Amino acid sequence: MVYRHYFSIILLLTISIVVSWGFYFNDYQRKDIINIKDFPRSVDHWTSEELPIDKTDLAVLETKNAFLRRYTNAEGKYVYLYIAYSQSNPKATNPPEVFYRASGISIIDKSKEFILIDPSYGPITVNCLLLDENSNRQIAYYWFKVGDTYTHSYWKQRALATFNNLIGKRTTGSALIRISADMVNGHQKETVKLINEFASLIGPQLSQY
Repeated sequence: MVYRHYFSIILLLTISIVVSWGFYFNDYQRKDIINIKDFPRSVDHWTSEELPIDKTDLAVLETKNAFLRRYTNAEGKYVYLYIAYSQSNPKATNPPEVFYRASGISIIDKSKEFILIDPSYGPITVNCLLLDENSNRQIAYYWFKVGDTYTHSYWKQRALATFNNLIGKRTTGSALIRISADMVNGHQKETVKLINEFASLIGPQLSQY
């Protein structure tokens, strides 16, 4: 089963390489039909505050169809939600590691975790990063969405997005979803629990994009 999974990814990537990339990249300036900033600002008992995205990061992304928000629950605990979306530009969904390293944030550890974002979809695999900036630690979960498919793999996301674009499914687009939270007093388990709770609440909302 594992070999079949990787074979399908390689096959999709091969198709992407064989087809003219020029056709794909010339479509960058096409405007997205979906505005990801319309994503709900309140989710259950969580309310949000809009935060600025670094201008340098936006320049690298080559899109303004992204947002960064701090969602806070009734207990005063909070997480950061970042979503970038594009129907044609793969740079919009570059892995967060690119920006963390450029900002001087150290990646202490990277692993894979399972989370449940939507009972109807089942558990999904996400990337988990343990970050450190000036002795302040943070945990970040991120994954990608292409149409109705969720994946932790950047390359699978790229392949699926390109394939959909080439066969005419240009309204599906792809998104990078990242949820992060500060570790308070080194309590990693509590931080992970908070991220999982929030992820389960936004899952049904994500399915609409």
